Amino acid sequence: MLVKRLHLSRFFCAALSALIFALAQAAAIRITNPTHLWLVSGLSGLAYGTLFGVFPALVVDAFGPAGFAVNWGFMTLAPVVSGNVFNLFYGLVFDSNSVVEADGQRGCEVGVRCYRTAYWVTLGSSVMGVFACACGIYEEGRRKRRFADEVEGHRDT
Repeated sequence: MLVKRLHLSRFFCAALSALIFALAQAAAIRITNPTHLWLVSGLSGLAYGTLFGVFPALVVDAFGPAGFAVNWGFMTLAPVVSGNVFNLFYGLVFDSNSVVEADGQRGCEVGVRCYRTAYWVTLGSSVMGVFACACGIYEEGRRKRRFADEVEGHRDT
């Protein structure tokens, strides 16, 4: 419906997903009561569902259907790298806010401040995702306008 009826880019769905991710991270920064963490989990799940619902169509649009399997495979491997980087960063932030207890375990007793810096970084990453989608929307529109102008130019000759 978004593409066929409204003539909009599928990148709007990816931008929506990135925006929902940003809202989840903003909620994580602000929530101090653990009983409200369902909001962070729910928003994160909605964002992932939106992203993985539209992402195959974006891959086909970008690379064509002929090499979909290979391209989709590479796209689904991309989070392996970024996921590990963010996990390591979260661990670094937690470690910097925790103390080593007598039994050798690390503990953090400062609540959301244990992770707040990491949430700010992932919020920034989500905002960059919204910006990247906006660039994709703009570029796709520019490409379609250029193609329409070329088609119109051929009709005139």
